[in-house]
Amino acid sequence: MNVPLYERIGGRTGLESLVGAFYAAARLDPVLGPVFAQHVQDWPSHLATVTDFWSTQTGGPPLYRGGMGRHLRLGLEARHFEHWLALWSRIAGEQLEPECAAEMVQIARGVASRLAEMAGGAYGVRVGTGR
Repeated sequence: MNVPLYERIGGRTGLESLVGAFYAAARLDPVLGPVFAQHVQDWPSHLATVTDFWSTQTGGPPLYRGGMGRHLRLGLEARHFEHWLALWSRIAGEQLEPECAAEMVQIARGVASRLAEMAGGAYGVRVGTGR
């Protein structure tokens, strides 16, 4: 039986821990922190929304109903996505078992790739499969 990643990382509680750890680091990050500081005013709501997004992405309850288009107007550059992927990879590696971390990073690469496609490739994001 194939157990969804959502369940293998501890369900909602596991996702909340991962998302919380990521954003704690991202808010202090010199590249990502200023973007979040400028665009996120309600952190509890943002964290809940992002956790809903990852629930949907990992085979959990499909709670996220939004799109990713709002990211297109944030003034993001390739360096933001590359930094986001690197930080997400590090935090996932610290928080999750290696197999689960690798799956989570692969999903994140797909998210970055879709955003780059939505922007017409304008971000120039490198989303290779290496870790």
